[in-house]
Amino acid sequence: MPELFCGFEKRPDEGPTLYPVACSPQAWAAASVFYLMQACLGLSFDPHNRQILFKHPQLPDFLQSVDIRGLPVGSSTVDLSLQRYPNNVGINIVRKDGDIHVVTTS
Repeated sequence: MPELFCGFEKRPDEGPTLYPVACSPQAWAAASVFYLMQACLGLSFDPHNRQILFKHPQLPDFLQSVDIRGLPVGSSTVDLSLQRYPNNVGINIVRKDGDIHVVTTS
C-alpha cells in the first residue's frame, strides 16, 4: 500500500493512478514512530549541559519495556532500558560512554 495518495480521480476499470513518489518512503511517515516515543517519554535534550531529559515518562499498556541503544548527545552515547510499572516508568542506564547525564522528572 502506498504511503501517499494523490488527488486524481479514479478511472473506470483501472487501479489507482500512478504517482511517482507514492511508493517512496516518506520521511514524516518513517519518523512518526520516533516522534510518538518522544511524546510518550517526554524526551528532550540539553546538549549544552550534556543531558537527556525525561519529563513524566509513560509507556502505553501494551508496551512493557523499551531499549534505546547508542543515543547520542554531543560526543557521548548512552544505552537505556525503560520498564513500565503500574504508576511510573523506570529508566536504567545500561551503558554510558562519555560525560552525559540522564534526568527524570515525574
